[in-house]
Amino acid sequence: MLRKLFLTLAIATSALAINGVAWADITILVPSGSEGDGLRAAAEDYAKMKGTKVEAVQAPYANVFEQGANAGATKSGVFDIILMDDPWIPFFAENGHLEDLTAFFKKAGMEGPDSDFLSKSLAVCRNPYNTGPYVCLPYVGNAQMFFYDAAKYKEAGVDVPKTWDDVLKASKMLTENGGGRYFGYVFRGGQGNPVVADFMPIFWSYGADMFNSDRTKVTIDTPEGAAAMKTFMALRDVSPKGVESYNANEVGTALAAGTAASSINWPNWVATFEDPSQSKMVGKISYSPIPAGTKPGSSEIGHWTMGIMSASKNKQEAFDFMVWATSAEQIKISATRGNPPVRTSVFTDPELTSQEKFRHYPVLMEAIQASTPRPRHPKWPEIENAFGIELSKAVAGTVTPEEALKNAQEAVSRITNIY
Repeated sequence: MLRKLFLTLAIATSALAINGVAWADITILVPSGSEGDGLRAAAEDYAKMKGTKVEAVQAPYANVFEQGANAGATKSGVFDIILMDDPWIPFFAENGHLEDLTAFFKKAGMEGPDSDFLSKSLAVCRNPYNTGPYVCLPYVGNAQMFFYDAAKYKEAGVDVPKTWDDVLKASKMLTENGGGRYFGYVFRGGQGNPVVADFMPIFWSYGADMFNSDRTKVTIDTPEGAAAMKTFMALRDVSPKGVESYNANEVGTALAAGTAASSINWPNWVATFEDPSQSKMVGKISYSPIPAGTKPGSSEIGHWTMGIMSASKNKQEAFDFMVWATSAEQIKISATRGNPPVRTSVFTDPELTSQEKFRHYPVLMEAIQASTPRPRHPKWPEIENAFGIELSKAVAGTVTPEEALKNAQEAVSRITNIY
């Protein structure tokens, strides 16, 4: 269906060009890093094909949110498309900053995105989650995996870490034998997004969640939350000193240098670990799903998705670009540029999976399908920051784990006005 739609769009575009009608320009707001770089490269390809201008405005992660929010609030129309981290979707959708895509799909003779997309990749693009209308399309298929040095784990008596008890067993032994130079585990403990992202999979694996099912009660300070925190503190104790200030680069450096044996991490780091110019661990790191606690493990999903700004003056053109950019052909090209895919056909493409650098694809696809979205709340950025401050304090030892959960419960209750 998408190939047919793409052909129709191409014919229509040619007809417009022949009749001297200019194709409207498109402006896309994208983050710095591989996600934005991939879409910017795609935009350049599209512009050459269409003979039009597609401008990709690139900004740091937090600035993308701020610029997008400001453009939405002022209805400036300065951006036609925004490439969003999926937890931002409730904020943009519930504040009326995103266009409902239903009418555009109907006009194209489609009920919605095709079934080649992974179901969890599509679920985050609907608001409310998995039930509402589509307000964006998935582009980058991020979900966390468990990264570990298989040889070191085997030395510690663990073949594949299936539970957090397995991880702790191996990590304790490796850290004790490491003499302060080698550690069994490493994580991001920095305030805000870093520590929250590394804690949430552990939180979920013990049956904890931030809210109850209908979002009427904050449920951080619970027995389940305490069990998750106990494991998190045990992991801190087998990690390098100072992890309360660690972000992605510090964690990645430790794994690539071979000074830490394991961590929760994102798939964009695979390329670094498999690059001999950046890593001492080429071919030595294994990938597995998130370990279980008292419940099955679940990755935090972190997809990058494209949505049309409601104030855009070029909505149809923006939709046409999004359909083209998320087609199987373009998602495969995006994968070769370093972005994890969102389509089954690309995850299972023999041309890719036969290459060593894509050997993690089966695990990543499984991780996406077993993933959990961050709490779908329009105030998520504020919630995440407050939660992350308390978690980081617990990692640093300036508050007890019990105090951190209690303080986080109170802070999130104030932010959401849920008591």
